[in-house]
Amino acid sequence: MRLSLIFIAFAIALRVGLFYADIDLEGFTFGFVLMGMLVFLAFISGHQLLGEEPNAPLPDLFRVGLRSTALFALLYALFVYAFFKLLNTAEFPMRINELVREAMATGQEETAVRARLESFFNPGKYAMLSFFGLLSLGAVNALFFAIIHHKFLRRFRAS
Repeated sequence: MRLSLIFIAFAIALRVGLFYADIDLEGFTFGFVLMGMLVFLAFISGHQLLGEEPNAPLPDLFRVGLRSTALFALLYALFVYAFFKLLNTAEFPMRINELVREAMATGQEETAVRARLESFFNPGKYAMLSFFGLLSLGAVNALFFAIIHHKFLRRFRAS
């Protein structure tokens, strides 16, 4: 649990630091950082459990990895919502305006396109999609590393 809090504090500090340093993150750039953190978090969680309980069964290894990554996903989704509501309030209107201009160039009506885009591209939906994406990836990583720890890496630990 404490490990998840350390990882989320690092992710939040990095995201806010990049924002205040005025470093624009194009597309899914920060998503790759989050995915790497989830992989590392799932691995370290299992590693720590094996350090405490060398004979931990596979379900316990999966549970600890899933718990850590799920907490990370939940806290990061809450942060993303607050980040786009309080700090980076111009991001969604700017992106929507770009998409509306592109749609108007193809001959679509501005009000209809803007209404559709504003109903989908908002901080709440972005936070929800971030949560489910990180949770899914965390579950896959937790299962993968539980199997790896259970079948292979347990052999290399000192007794």
